[in-house]
Amino acid sequence: MKNVTMSGQKISVRSKIKSAFDIYQAHKSKIFSDAKSAVSYHKDLVKYLQVYTGLEPRNARILDVGCGQTATQTLLFHADGAKVTGIDIEVPTYKMSPSLFFKVIKLNGIERALKSLSRHILFDKNFFIELSREYGKEVSFEKVDIRIMDAKSLAFDPSCFDLIFSTTVFEHIDDVPAAVKEIDRVLKPSGAAVIFVHLFPSISGGHCLEWIFPDKFSSSEVPPWDHLRDNKYPANAYMNRLTISRYREIFRSNVEIIKEETVRDGERFLSKELELELNKNGFSKEDLLTRSVTFFIRKKRNVN
Repeated sequence: MKNVTMSGQKISVRSKIKSAFDIYQAHKSKIFSDAKSAVSYHKDLVKYLQVYTGLEPRNARILDVGCGQTATQTLLFHADGAKVTGIDIEVPTYKMSPSLFFKVIKLNGIERALKSLSRHILFDKNFFIELSREYGKEVSFEKVDIRIMDAKSLAFDPSCFDLIFSTTVFEHIDDVPAAVKEIDRVLKPSGAAVIFVHLFPSISGGHCLEWIFPDKFSSSEVPPWDHLRDNKYPANAYMNRLTISRYREIFRSNVEIIKEETVRDGERFLSKELELELNKNGFSKEDLLTRSVTFFIRKKRNVN
């Protein structure tokens, strides 16, 4: 993954301050740090594990690719008694100390360190309390296995995981084929992987928080699909710009797809004129209206 903006342009100080405020508001209003949604998603992951492998969490070896700053799903599987590992290229900060703060500065930069510290001070304690209460199990950091690691180069033996999952991470990976090949390598023949991708060409794919849920609320300042047009409000994050058709090509070439699920949104904002403009830029109607795709996959079978 790259620590640059999706278009390579510089982000102004004003934009960074506004972004930080928007993130604060998202945590405060529980768009982020929502224990109830986290537990609901976790129950879906447990169901996928049971359906596709026949295993309960306590009997499974699980990998969370891109576990994030709070490693929420890794912690919930840890509470289930699973042998789970969470990986991320950034330093997880569900705990914070002076030494960890300086480690984040060294590895991920001062901006990330300050954002993580602020989140930790303002929101994390209550979030983890709510998470334990909502799940009915104590969420503990004791002996949890979190590692700093790149999804494109997994330091694990072949065929060792029963379940691999990744949530809103693959759109930030600069070499998706390499990451998919690594998942295929470390996934057991009897295992399954669940890869959830927030698609870049969608109305919310530019990661502008004012368009995060367009069917609930919209922006009066940022034009719809600005990231595919003038990109006057760039996100302070790298995104690989892949379309759903390109993801399908990559996954079909490297793994066996069991099924895929898609979610659509933003249709009421796509006028005929705007659709024509964005079609000329290379984006189909499916690209523009498909918010996310989840690939359910197995290890690629060797065909003799």
